[in-house]
This record gives sequence, C-alpha cells and structure tokens, in this order.
Amino acid sequence: MQGVERYKVRLLPHCKEWKEEFEEAKKQLKEIFGDNVNDIQHVGSTSINGIYAKPILDIAIVLKSFEDMNIEEMKRAGYDYCGPQNKEKNRYLFVLRGEEEISLRHVHCYEPNNIDFYFVTRFRDFLNEHEEYAKEYSDLKISLAKQYPDDRITYTDKKESFVRMIYQKLIQENTRVSDIIK
Repeated sequence: MQGVERYKVRLLPHCKEWKEEFEEAKKQLKEIFGDNVNDIQHVGSTSINGIYAKPILDIAIVLKSFEDMNIEEMKRAGYDYCGPQNKEKNRYLFVLRGEEEISLRHVHCYEPNNIDFYFVTRFRDFLNEHEEYAKEYSDLKISLAKQYPDDRITYTDKKESFVRMIYQKLIQENTRVSDIIK
C-alpha cells in the first residue's frame, strides 16, 4: 500500500493488488486477535471495484470483546492505537503508518451487532452491485480531492451526504436495520 500523508487527500485508480494486501493483513490480524475475532472485512474505497481511492487499506474487524483487544500486540506489529472513535466507545481505531507519518492501514474494531459495521460493509456491497452509484461516488471523490487536497477532514465531510443517501437506500431495503436504528 502506498499510503497518504496525514490530513492529505491523494487518490489513485482502483488497483487489484489492494485485495491481495487485504488478505495478507487479514492473516496478520487473525494471528494478533486470535479467538477474539468474529469477522474481518475489507471496507472503504479500496474495496469497491473500479473507483478512485486513497491508497489506505481500511479493515473492519468484529471482535467478541473489546476487553480482549490485544492492544499491545497491535503496537508491536507497528500500529498506533488511536482509542475510541466516538462518544459511545463502540468503535476503536488502529493506524499503521509508514515513514513520515504516511497512513497505510486503518483497522476499525467493532463489537458484535454494531450497526456501523453493517453500514460500512453493506455500503461496499451496494456500490459493488450498482456500478452507476460507484461511478457517481468516484467522480465526487475526484472533484473533492481537487478542491481539498490538503484537508482530509473537509474532504470526508463533503462526502457525507452521498454516504447518507446510500445508507437510506440500505435502510429501505432492510426492515431489520430500520427497526434497529429507530
């Protein structure tokens, strides 16, 4: 993975090697987390066929328990522990960085039945199943990257309405999710 400087936006065309790198990362993470792993998924734009993406590998892991997260082993493997990523403390983040603070991998940890895990994996699946939405998302990302090359936070915020629109489609097609988020 080539990675991206902290807070910067740099996009590349889709690369089939990203899936191979995910498989390697998945093996490493299974070794680190062991029996605490329920599921490991490749998510984010590098998991969506044919679209431009920041060359940072996003991985979502469902752990049986945050208490057995094995933070020290992740640190030994080179990951920075970034702690909880929201006030509910139901998602934790580890970042693997290269030289000069280049972000290479983001590992998002969830406990079972976390609705955010459902949305990030189904968002990926939906865009892989609907090429027209994938293209729209890719075009949006390219436009925003040109406008905000040095501001990843604004770049991410400006994608939010598109992401929410896809989430609404997912809610409409799955009544179980509708019941969960009420």
